[in-house]
Amino acid sequence: MQERQTILVAMDSFKGSLSSAQANGAVMEGIRQINPNQSIQSIEVADGGEGTVAALTGPFNLTRRKVTVHDANGRPTEAVYGHNKKTKRAVIEVASACGLPQLKKEERNPLTATSFGVGQLITDALSSGARRIYLGLGGSATTDAGVGMLQALGYRFLAQDGTEITEMQELTSLASIDETRVHPALEDCQFTIICDVDNVFYGPTGAAYVYGPQKGASERDVVELNDRLIHVAKVITEHTGIDVQSIQGAGAAGGLGGACSSLLQAELKRGAELILEETGVMAQVADYAFIFSGEGKIDGQTFQGKLPQAIGQFGHRFGIPVILLGGSVDAQIEHIRTAGITAAFSITQQPVALEEMMQPKKAYDTLKYTAANLYALWMTMR
Repeated sequence: MQERQTILVAMDSFKGSLSSAQANGAVMEGIRQINPNQSIQSIEVADGGEGTVAALTGPFNLTRRKVTVHDANGRPTEAVYGHNKKTKRAVIEVASACGLPQLKKEERNPLTATSFGVGQLITDALSSGARRIYLGLGGSATTDAGVGMLQALGYRFLAQDGTEITEMQELTSLASIDETRVHPALEDCQFTIICDVDNVFYGPTGAAYVYGPQKGASERDVVELNDRLIHVAKVITEHTGIDVQSIQGAGAAGGLGGACSSLLQAELKRGAELILEETGVMAQVADYAFIFSGEGKIDGQTFQGKLPQAIGQFGHRFGIPVILLGGSVDAQIEHIRTAGITAAFSITQQPVALEEMMQPKKAYDTLKYTAANLYALWMTMR
């Protein structure tokens, strides 16, 4: 049997510091400091959030398209998505239109934030010929149950007296959904939502309670948002016959997952699963000696369906050691091992302030240094 020679580098982004491509570059540079001739394959990866378009640009042969849309607060913003006219594919990141990083802390208000801009991006893609749309759900600033997105696509949300609901605060008055004016191309369009969470639509593990606080919601706001989601779920179920609350991932992106699954008949896929399928990694599995992966913070959430866990499961399935690298590691060894991961290492070499550690050059250099040391250790054990 031929010895495996290639190292696969599949780093997720270090949010606020390094993109997936930059993190991959740091690891590869570290390896080549020790052995310039080492065979390496790198793939950009993402789990539905930041970097999803970049990760699928190569596999799907996408070109970038820039569009002016509404941000979460209704202001004009430039958003970019990927499109392939020949294959009629488009890849859209929710965060590109209504992302949390676009808003200053004092501007965050999930009670009024809207996903309307996401619907504008979908509309542009449909008008440009896309009929296979991939929607990455990570990083949104909204908890509007996807209503804003659907409104931009022509759905009308009506109160009992037939008046149209236009403000998110009015959602508890929702009585019915009207589809007579929806974009005609939706009928022929297939949607795939790319998501790394299993949260339900509402309740203690739903969109409002789990993600509302990081989007600026107070305790009182969370209760109000959750009540809205319960009410919207009831109306969607009456309209479609689909129990939104039973859908895994329905609570992703403030309820966008549920809206897409029920009203757009979207298929749910894990980001890592999709990337591994589309990059051809599976076909080359016999070549890999081991895998470097990781993200900015490795903790309990990493092992709840996020990308590094999926990479670990992939490696375990084919008997390939997987090493995770992170800015910090706060996880029990049993969680790491159960996920199929060989070991996880922090790239932080000494006590340092978080702000300093997140500076791109600092993050790059320490990631490179750690990868070089681990690679050197692996070389001695071959």
